[in-house]
Amino acid sequence: MAGRLEGKVAIITGAGCVGPGWGNGRAECVRFAEEGASIFAVDMSPEPMAETLERVAVVGGEIETHLCDVTNKAQVDAMVEACITRFGRVDILINNVGGSARGGPVEMDEET
Repeated sequence: MAGRLEGKVAIITGAGCVGPGWGNGRAECVRFAEEGASIFAVDMSPEPMAETLERVAVVGGEIETHLCDVTNKAQVDAMVEACITRFGRVDILINNVGGSARGGPVEMDEET
């Protein structure tokens, strides 16, 4: 039986984890892979993504990693382009990390 996300492409930021075990991004990568999505896993550092790659491999998922600081617009633009180059599109975006400031996306300027 195909998973509910079969054929979908998901960008998941914060795909590593601050420490060993489960973090939100790692858990999302594994769960989405279990449901059939292709995963474009994003983090600032490659080391935390190693365990994510292993866990996704256990469930037979397809995963590509990408290094990116999501608070840097140029890096985010490159991240999206890299995902589209690899998988042809983006169906799902999980913004699991970022900076912290008061206000919402409408009130904040891009630099914030």
